[in-house]
Amino acid sequence: MGEILELDKDDLGLAGAGISAPDVITELLLPVAERDRELLVCVESSKGQRCKAEISGVKSPFMYVRKHRGPDGALRLRAAHLPTVHEMTAEESDRHKAMKDFLARTAQAAGLAFRVEKSTKLRSSRPDVTIVGAGGLDLGCEAQYYNASAGSVLRRSKAHAAAGLSPNWITHDDTFHLVDRSNWMLTNQVTWREISNAADLALVGGYRVLAEWHCVAAAQRPCPDGKVKTGCGKVHLQWDTPRRMDDEASGWTSFDGDVASVTVGRTLIGAAIGHIAPLFVPSRKDARAGSHLWVPLKDRNKWADYRSVDSPDLTEADMLDDEIHYSGREADTTCRFGEDTWKPSATLRPRGIASVELAITIDKLIPSPRVELAPSPQAHDDAPVPVTSTGLQAASPLHRGACETGNPRCGQPARFYAAGWRCDPHRPRSFWVPTSTAEEA
Repeated sequence: MGEILELDKDDLGLAGAGISAPDVITELLLPVAERDRELLVCVESSKGQRCKAEISGVKSPFMYVRKHRGPDGALRLRAAHLPTVHEMTAEESDRHKAMKDFLARTAQAAGLAFRVEKSTKLRSSRPDVTIVGAGGLDLGCEAQYYNASAGSVLRRSKAHAAAGLSPNWITHDDTFHLVDRSNWMLTNQVTWREISNAADLALVGGYRVLAEWHCVAAAQRPCPDGKVKTGCGKVHLQWDTPRRMDDEASGWTSFDGDVASVTVGRTLIGAAIGHIAPLFVPSRKDARAGSHLWVPLKDRNKWADYRSVDSPDLTEADMLDDEIHYSGREADTTCRFGEDTWKPSATLRPRGIASVELAITIDKLIPSPRVELAPSPQAHDDAPVPVTSTGLQAASPLHRGACETGNPRCGQPARFYAAGWRCDPHRPRSFWVPTSTAEEA
């Protein structure tokens, strides 16, 4: 078009040209592979001069536009010279190779077929390692040790899903954009040598187990609804980290899920053979966003009894965390390539920790049996005896609840103990006095 784009203005400086700025921005932000590579050019080069990037021989005079979050946290449009390909450092490259080798070794040890750096049949994606499922999922695993953009993660995940693979990203940094934009696994900060020598790697994020508890005063967990001292009397389900479950359940059982020490290898094998499944829990504020979890299949089935389980819509996922900010400044038409104009982006916040979105209540308050006054043959007409709505005579005014013991529940008039509502035969042993002993006494 021969126009100078002023990226700090909301109309891009095109107000007099009769061109829609939103349409131009949409095209600017397309990946270079999906647009004309020569769409954008440095202003100096457009005037027939050789810009600094072209003189250096390192970059071309052609440019791309990216979103940059500055130290103030505001998101802005910024231009940079092509090429746009991320060049791995030696450390990233070695760690990436080591992780691919680890994934291949894990699949081979479990007797699973795998492919390394092989394109899918559709030629639309080429995962780092493809693990072929045996009764479970086919996994497209990506070892990621630099912060790929949100758009890149979504596009590659969508391509894997279109090829029939379950995308799975493995990283060591919980601030990366990949977290909760697809299924992910978080490891500790490890070197390439530690990955190469490891029989397995601890999984510290991306995997959850389902905790279920009756919310009473004696419960080990606090009430999500804020009734910490008394409990709300409801039943809660919550996706929680396995470490918190250490005191509430036993350890590893086959590949159903390890609540004591979860590992990357065990989780991958469990997913491939069908004992571990992916789950997307939509956010309460925006159903397009949410949490991507690896969970035991039995826990996923229990969750599905109370909430619909849908696949995430990768095409509609929110690719921007904030609106783009425009300062209104005039454009600088001087090529700044090679100058020290770089400013660090705002510190990224950890992702994948919104556990408040991962809890539901599946039961209403347990109602106290309604007390009616009914005549008793042994009593005078003016001395009614308390009888519950079930027709059972209450033992005393303290027996205001229904016994929760058994399946189906006992239902007899009960008092409230630390262990819940219990009738006299089922009350805790510390309160129990055998009838014979009492009579002898």
